[in-house]
Amino acid sequence: MAESKNERKHQVIVDMNDFLLEYAAKKIGNKDDLAEIVYKAGKDDLKGLDDLFKDQGEGRLKSYLAVGEGAISDEPSVTDQETAESRAETLTKEAMAYLGKHLQEFDAWKNN
Repeated sequence: MAESKNERKHQVIVDMNDFLLEYAAKKIGNKDDLAEIVYKAGKDDLKGLDDLFKDQGEGRLKSYLAVGEGAISDEPSVTDQETAESRAETLTKEAMAYLGKHLQEFDAWKNN
C-alpha cells in the first residue's frame, strides 16, 4: 500500500529530528535530556541552534534544513529550488514544534 502524504511528512519530520539529535550528540555530548536542550535552543528561532552548537549554522543547515529540503525536492509538485527552500523552512519549524511535543520519546530513543 502506498504511503500517504501525511505519513511521508511525519516520517520526514522524525528523520529531521533524528539527524539533528545525532549531530547534537556529536557536538555537545549524548546527554539524557539532549532533545530538551536542542528544543530550547531552537524553539523561538532556529538560529539558536547555531549558538548551541557553535558551528556558524552548519548543523541547522546541513543536518536539519537540508534533510527537509531534500525530501521536499523529491515531491513531483515541487519544480523549482525557491519553492523547495520555502517549504523546507516551514517544515523545519514544524519539525522543531514536533520535537518539543515528543521530547521524552526522542530522549528515550537516543539513550537506548
